[in-house]
Order: sequence, then C-alpha cells, then structure tokens
Amino acid sequence: MTRSKRWQQFEDGDEFEFALTALRSAGHCEEVLHTLHESAGPRELDEREQQLWDAVKERGERFQRAEIAAARGYVDGPSGIGHRTANEVRSAALRHMDHHVNTGALSPEGAEIIDGVMGSGSYMERTMSQRWAMATGNPAYESAFAKILINPQRGHMLWTPAEQRAVQIVHEVRAAMSLGAGTGAELVPLTLDPTILLTNAGTANSLRKVSRVVQTSSGQWKGVSSSGATSEWLAEATEAADGSPPLDDIPIPVWKAAVDVVWSYEIEQDSAGDFLKQVRTVSQDAVDNMTALAYTTGTGTAQPKGFVTALAGTTSEINTTGTEAMVATDPFALQNALGARFSANASFQSHIGTANALRAFETSNGALYWPELRNNPPALAGKPWHENSHMKSSTAVNPAVTANNYVLAYGDWKHFVIVDQIGALFEIIPGLGANRRPTAQRHGFLTFRTGSDVTMKEAFRLLDIPTTA
Repeated sequence: MTRSKRWQQFEDGDEFEFALTALRSAGHCEEVLHTLHESAGPRELDEREQQLWDAVKERGERFQRAEIAAARGYVDGPSGIGHRTANEVRSAALRHMDHHVNTGALSPEGAEIIDGVMGSGSYMERTMSQRWAMATGNPAYESAFAKILINPQRGHMLWTPAEQRAVQIVHEVRAAMSLGAGTGAELVPLTLDPTILLTNAGTANSLRKVSRVVQTSSGQWKGVSSSGATSEWLAEATEAADGSPPLDDIPIPVWKAAVDVVWSYEIEQDSAGDFLKQVRTVSQDAVDNMTALAYTTGTGTAQPKGFVTALAGTTSEINTTGTEAMVATDPFALQNALGARFSANASFQSHIGTANALRAFETSNGALYWPELRNNPPALAGKPWHENSHMKSSTAVNPAVTANNYVLAYGDWKHFVIVDQIGALFEIIPGLGANRRPTAQRHGFLTFRTGSDVTMKEAFRLLDIPTTA
C-alpha cells in the first residue's frame, strides 16, 4: 500500500506533536488511522502505535465537531461549542483551497476570487460565502461526489465517515442558501463550479480577463454608476457649488444556464480514476463558449446582456468613415471619441478576422499601418487588443444586405460587469431513448446562474459598418 506523506511523518519517527500539525481535517486523520490499521494487520497495536492511534483519533473527532458546527453557524471553541467567527470558517475554507491549488484542481486565480468573495459584501453575504467555500471545498466532499458520479445508485454506500460528514455539511449549507433543497441536484464541489473554473488563466474568454467580475449569493447584483461629480477651484471664503453627481442604481440579474454532459456506461467504467477531472474539463469548455457568446451579444432577456447589445444604437456607436467597409483609420476614430476619463485603462476587442484585416492595411509608402498587431501580446493604436470570436468580423460584412455590423469595440472594461451567483447544481439523470427505454448512458445536468451588462455606456465606443441593400 502506498504510504502518504502524512503517514510518513509518523513512520520516520517525528515527534507526535509536530507530525499532528500536518493534519488539517477529519479526512486527513482518517487517512492516517486507515494506514495504521492496514499496516498492523491481524496483530494488536504496540504501545507506540496505540499512542499514535489515540492522538490522531482525538484530533479527528475535534475536526469533525468543528466542521459540522461551522456549517450550522458555530465553531468548536476552548469551552465547547461557541459562536462562529468569520475567521475560523474562512480559515477552514482557505486550507481547502490550498489543498486544491497544490494538487492542480484549482487555479491560483480561482483561489483569489474565492478569497475575495469571502471578504466582501454584507455580513450575511460574507457568512454565506464562507460557509459555501468551506463546505464545497472540502476534499472529502469532492471524493464523495465522485463516487456518486460514477455510481449514482450505490455510490453513497462507499462513502467513508469523513465523506458522509462532508455531504451532511454541504446539505445544511445548501438549505441555508435556498438553492433548491429537496431536488435531485447536488451542490457541485468547489473545483467543479463553472464560476470558479472560468477564472483559469487558460480560458479563451477574453471578457472575463478584462471585465469586472463579481459574485453574489442573491438573484441579482446591484451596482451604482455615476457620470462624475463637479469639481472646481475656490477662492477664500467662497461658497462651493453643488457638485453632487446623480447616482444611478444598476441591477444586473443572474440567469440560469445549463450544460448537459452525456457519457456511456463504458466511459464510466474505463475512466473511474479520473472521471471527475474529465467532467470538469468538458463542462468548462461548454460553459466558456456559451457564456462568452452571451456576454458579447446576449439579448438581456432570459440571458445575460452582451456589451454589443447594450451599446448598439446609443451615443457610444461610431460609424466607419469608409463606404460599407472598414478603413485603416477607424481605430483612431474610436480612440478620439472616448473621454479622457476612460482612456488610460482602455483596450480593444474584435474578431480575429477584423484584426487580420487591420494587419493587412498599408501606408502610402507600403509600410504596415498597424505593425504592433503582429506582436505577442498584440496591441492596436498603442492599446492592448483582445480576441473575441463572437463579434462580427469585418471580412464577413455583406454590402448587399441592410444591416448594422459591429466589428470593433474600445473602452474601459471595468465598466462591463459579469455577475456570477455562487453555488452551482449538478444532477445525474438516466439516459432514455426516443421510446423511453434505457440507452446505457447518463446525463450530468449542470445548472448555474450568471448575468452581465454595461454599467456606464460613456466608457465605450463601438464601431459600426452600416450596409444598405
């Protein structure tokens, strides 16, 4: 049997107190006890082994009490069960995140997002997000979830005591979050949550890299926008003008999205060891493509509102100076029209086809007009350029059709907000054919909620190539 690093500390003769500090959860303690039991076999434990058993067992019971109590709003203190503090639950969540980052299941960017969520918002929002991260981030819950994923009918019979406790804690947190308790769906482990997966540095979703991404535990996020306060120079003993800016309340609702992951019994049987990892990869790719499209051109009705939808037809729209085609100087027109307040942090977004068209433009003496677009990373007019495959390409504009063609966007993207609701759900559904008979497949039905909108239209300029049939 392979020895774990935790067990090796004890086996190498490290002092108990030092070795015990490596144990961070009830599941870790159970791992050491299991290894000790397997090593002893049919014989009785010797004096040293019994001493170790008692010390680890006592520490595991203490972790167990703390984990269950934290889910209910309490922690295990010196005098028994006392009121829960944010730091104690948050510390447990951070330990879980460290474990997942070290194993590669969670990106450092994802861990930073979760840490930020746990420390922001009202007291109730912080409390809920901390309990959610602690419960769904528990490695024991992930392993329990994986067993149900592979064997929905009998997977729970294979749960260890630590996994049973982890599932119990998650159910209590889910009930507190009012996320459809009583349905067949389960809260997904932290490392499978789409809102966390999409923080990965390798995501192709450029909007998530440059926009403001926030999390909420409610059905909508409420932001405040302002066109700015009035400033002035004052002479001595002169009354100041009323410079209070108008504040606009901008609610951004989160909409339900679903991903259906289908697999056969054969795949389930042949890849049991890394099946959860494969589901994670497939889900991330599907969610990434679907949300990137919605954040760009979504209608805002039963789906996120895309920035193109929000800016089209407003004063942020700039027409090309060409005749039903883009011209080389169009990026300058966008930059010149954007207010100085937003210029410092502005960047471009366009389809790769539009970028290639700009790369092909030449000056009158044959030099490249936009040579910096060939750099890595690419830039346009001295500002970063990001690929967005869901925008229309300037090469796809059809002059024979009456249409508006939005091919290039420029602005300060912190004023485009993407909202994610924490807590995604996953339900396993048997596969049925057209005649309602089994197909020896399963459907993993993943649901989550997200939304988006522009909070300040003045922060953007959108290039339109209007065509008339």
